Amino acid sequence: MALTLPDAPSTSTATVGKDYLLYVCTGSSYTDPTWTLIGGQRGASTSMSADEIDVSDKTTGGWKSTLPGLRSWSMDLDGLMLLNDDGVEALEYAFLNGKTVFVKLEYPNGRYKTGWAAITDWSNETPHDGEASLSGTLSGNGALSELLGYDVSPDAASMSIASPANKTFTFTPSTGVVASITLDSTAVDSSYYTAATGSLVILGTYLATLSAGEYTFTLTFSDGTTNTITVTITA
Repeated sequence: MALTLPDAPSTSTATVGKDYLLYVCTGSSYTDPTWTLIGGQRGASTSMSADEIDVSDKTTGGWKSTLPGLRSWSMDLDGLMLLNDDGVEALEYAFLNGKTVFVKLEYPNGRYKTGWAAITDWSNETPHDGEASLSGTLSGNGALSELLGYDVSPDAASMSIASPANKTFTFTPSTGVVASITLDSTAVDSSYYTAATGSLVILGTYLATLSAGEYTFTLTFSDGTTNTITVTITA
């Protein structure tokens, strides 16, 4: 007998740290980046700070007055030491050769922040009675971007071939407009979907042409940012 369980009524939007992932650009262009996941990561803590500038004078009532000065950011990375991992090798190469790296911290909803950083600390630990691990500090070189990209809701949908139905997705912020869609690196013809400001409709007649299975579509927005949605097709 097939079991059906109810969905929890909680509307909490809390997230867990394991769903935040750090990537490094390993391509030849940062304007069209090739993002490589840093393998084995366990933590990527981000901190931002500003210099304190004392602007106290005799009229501040005996209280110190402070304004923010130059701002800075950094990431503390820690994880397992994986052999032959492209992301880890890229960071170590950058440290040994004095190069800055372009990194992306991706949030669970597909949105992300990017920035250039110098690797100012790189350490490996290889205890005889534990796992080999690494840690490093990425010190910002310039600004850490604001949150980029668009949250897609829902991020997954399902459809039966026997009952074709259009699937609608909405974006936050609502200014997002899909410029193109790809499936397994192949462009989906624009006649199979309707893109509007803040929403996307994929036609059920197109989805019904797919075989039963799970499909991940990559949405590229007009500003160049991307996100993915998963559609499960059943008989």
